[in-house]
Amino acid sequence: MSNTRYQEGSIERVKRAKGPDVWVYRWRESNNDGHRVQKKKVIGDVDRYKTKSEAKAAVDNFRAEINARRENLGKVTVEALWGRFQEEKFPDEDADKLVEDDAEEGDELDEDALSPTTIQNYKDNFKLYVLPKWGNVLLEEVRPFKVQKWLRSLRATKPTPVEPGSKTLIHKPLAPATKAKIRNQMSALFSFAILHDLYEDSNPITPVQQSAKRRRKPDVLTIDQMRALLAEVPDPIHRTAIFIAASTGLRRSENRGLKWADVDFGEQWLHLRRGVIRKMESRLKTEASRAGIPLPPGLGEVLLEWRKQTPYPTDEDWILASPAKNGETPIWLDTVLQRHIQPAAKRAGIKEQVGWHTFRRSLASLMVTMKEHPKVAQELLRHSNPRLTMELYAQADHDSKRAAQRHTSRLFLINGEKKAS
Repeated sequence: MSNTRYQEGSIERVKRAKGPDVWVYRWRESNNDGHRVQKKKVIGDVDRYKTKSEAKAAVDNFRAEINARRENLGKVTVEALWGRFQEEKFPDEDADKLVEDDAEEGDELDEDALSPTTIQNYKDNFKLYVLPKWGNVLLEEVRPFKVQKWLRSLRATKPTPVEPGSKTLIHKPLAPATKAKIRNQMSALFSFAILHDLYEDSNPITPVQQSAKRRRKPDVLTIDQMRALLAEVPDPIHRTAIFIAASTGLRRSENRGLKWADVDFGEQWLHLRRGVIRKMESRLKTEASRAGIPLPPGLGEVLLEWRKQTPYPTDEDWILASPAKNGETPIWLDTVLQRHIQPAAKRAGIKEQVGWHTFRRSLASLMVTMKEHPKVAQELLRHSNPRLTMELYAQADHDSKRAAQRHTSRLFLINGEKKAS
């Protein structure tokens, strides 16, 4: 952005505590972070310049110098804009904001209420990808074609095995969904610049095309595969986490956020009141996410059995309380996944990639296979999707939800077999 107006500035006579009055020249220009600030310079006292016209003539050369620099006035780098963006858009860590817990396509989100997860994702993407490439670039030099070409070249910063179990590590191309998120975050940054008069042109990211479509179909597990996996997982807290995820479809953060008070064993109902992301506890992101669900058949027995074993059984304790943290926080499910569940899957002969979201997708796939009504599946998974047809907005009744959940009942047979033995 360039300042096209000629800077006349203003001259003012200012009194001093001692000595004669002075003539002060004032003008405005943008500093490095894009803020317009007022500048001033003392021209001389009234003994030297008797009239305002004389003072104005004396500042002509300086005024010309300022306007000679006008092409650089107001120009902002991406990094400077990012600093301003953080100041205004990112709330304090303890601010009460809606949370984008493991957001899925189609979920509703309050655009003005950036969540801790969203904020951290912004920070990670700008630190790892955006600033190394664009940090020192002026806003006016960010062009759509350059951005699109750069996005297509991005690779993950962390090396991963060529295939599961391989010791050969490579930097794989960045996932399309991640590229799409970076593209949208850069677009939000420029929209912010335009809103605050830091950029005069149209948003250069708008024409940039970046699909979020997956490169491969995501893996799902069958009930038999999940039973085989459970047979290889000895720790009861890890098994409980799998049972919850596989039979309810809860997101990872929702799984971690469960407390014993959330389980109504009498009514066979699971209340969803919070999520836990990293060390942050927060409300769930949408009304659909906060809706409770029936307690799946078999899961109630698993939870009652685990409550007898855990040293943290009170209503205010986490269901998946971490012994290493004296029950003050839930266990870290990513660590459990990497150290225990994925090795167990390999021992069980499961070739599919297993993550916590795999269980959610698997439940959805199972309900589709069993021809459950889409609205029943939608409400059990608490997923708001604006592309659903109007007929899906009819409320699914609780009996339909319970019937749909019975498809996972065979998952719990392994528990019954062990009890029988």
